[in-house]
Amino acid sequence: MSFISFRAAAVLLSLLSIGPFARADEGIDPRFLTLLKSDAHRAAVLKVATEQAQGLPTPCANTTYRPVGEVGFFLPPQFDGGGRLTHGLWREQVIAEGCGTIDLLNVFSLADPTGEPKLLGGLPGTTRADLALQREGLPLVMHGLPKEAAECRDVRAVDSALSPDAPKEMTAPWREVWTVLACDKAYPVPLRFTPGVNGATIALDVPPHS
Repeated sequence: MSFISFRAAAVLLSLLSIGPFARADEGIDPRFLTLLKSDAHRAAVLKVATEQAQGLPTPCANTTYRPVGEVGFFLPPQFDGGGRLTHGLWREQVIAEGCGTIDLLNVFSLADPTGEPKLLGGLPGTTRADLALQREGLPLVMHGLPKEAAECRDVRAVDSALSPDAPKEMTAPWREVWTVLACDKAYPVPLRFTPGVNGATIALDVPPHS
């Protein structure tokens, strides 16, 4: 999936809210580190990132891709007795630069019973939202659009920006602005996230347009 689309099939996952971030070589199970550094995994991450970039409003044929080198954990990686990765969800970020633009792409990897993680492209940008929150937020931002935008046939969330004053503590509320493309026009939609015992909730940060 190259971008988050309101008409795309939903990713049905019950995930935890945003977890701690670590350098790709910092305090991680050596087996997991081997997976991250493998040519196959790196190629798969870049493939998903490339697909994301091609789905952005201004795709560039000369884009270059550079992994950020940090891992955001949402579910901790676990291996079975045979050394297969069977549990875990994490995010890796890739910087895409070309044609005068720089985009931050988010690639999620979900552990699979087969031992081969499934890779999914999330919302680009600096959002803290996991895939479950992103799925929940997609229909919500529709209510933050003016009527003429909400009636467009092709409505896509194409970027996100974490508020500059967002607290470092992941247990504190934070704000983001998601950029939605509707009928080829960009609309910023402010959102408010409130962490709780059962994960974060999401709401519009301003009253809906009349």
